[in-house]
Amino acid sequence: MTTIQPFEATDLLNLNNVNLDVLTENFPLEFYFEYLILWPELFFKSRELTKIQPNGDLEISGYMMGKTEGKGPEWHSHITAVTVAPEFRRISLASSLCNALETITDNQPHSVNFIDLFVKCDNNLAIKLYEKLGYSVFRRVVGYYNSAEDNYPNTLTKIQDDKDAFDMRKGMKRDAGRSTRSDGRKQRCFPHDVKF
Repeated sequence: MTTIQPFEATDLLNLNNVNLDVLTENFPLEFYFEYLILWPELFFKSRELTKIQPNGDLEISGYMMGKTEGKGPEWHSHITAVTVAPEFRRISLASSLCNALETITDNQPHSVNFIDLFVKCDNNLAIKLYEKLGYSVFRRVVGYYNSAEDNYPNTLTKIQDDKDAFDMRKGMKRDAGRSTRSDGRKQRCFPHDVKF
């Protein structure tokens, strides 16, 4: 049985089962603290009532890091990270975390127009999950995941699924479809074009 609770700073010491996985992006500690300070209600964890650690705490099975940003029609929530420990995958836990963020930010005080996220174009499993939750591709960000060795992209015609990101969005009712596109996979932009 799973429960969703607010994330606490001390939880950063108990994330090995979640973060030590090739599918999970790790961030510097100050990045996690920034989210805890600025968007504490949008940073939460899932805990398993049936899995108790040696110290008596319930094991953290996953977490959601979200934020709000933008102005006017661009006011939205952003999924920075949603991740689940390998042993707790395939039980709809990631869907539950995404749905919890939607419920929180679709209501006051946030009342966002849409939710967005970035996912590598070759991460088919995650793309299918997000599409099942109602997200669609808004545009392809060419070179979004480029490393320093890759240099900045100089053309939108050269695409690489392992270096490019899909900007995926889900519009809320108040958005009335303005933040989604039916041809999003054909739309391309540079990383510097992504700003709110």
